[in-house]
Amino acid sequence: MTSEFLSTSAPPDIADIQPGQSAALETAARAAGFAVFRLDGELMKTKPALMEHAAAALGFPGDFGKNWDALVDYLGDMSTFHKNDNILIFVKNTPAMGLADPRLYADFREVCGLACENAREWSKGAAILKFAFIA
Repeated sequence: MTSEFLSTSAPPDIADIQPGQSAALETAARAAGFAVFRLDGELMKTKPALMEHAAAALGFPGDFGKNWDALVDYLGDMSTFHKNDNILIFVKNTPAMGLADPRLYADFREVCGLACENAREWSKGAAILKFAFIA
């Protein structure tokens, strides 16, 4: 899963992994030149909390609009403002987020997928944006 998942900007863009798989995936990503970021589902149980945490943890510029459209755009453009075409974002404690607000969790996963599509389209396939959701 590791080499195939990271080697192309093509889907799948989101992997559901177990906690024990994250170290190997991170090692492979760093070896391949990926910038690695982390989000924590414990800190994203409401939409405002999600937006605040994502902006801080992912280093979004100060003009981030803190809404779904802005999140799709900023995630999709991370390679530009982080100066790295390869981005892997781990999302830990996903069960906590899903239990707190199942709709928010579903919307967030959809946003992540849309952001990956944008990254692919905007970079003409040069950027790889991937998410690893840790159970």
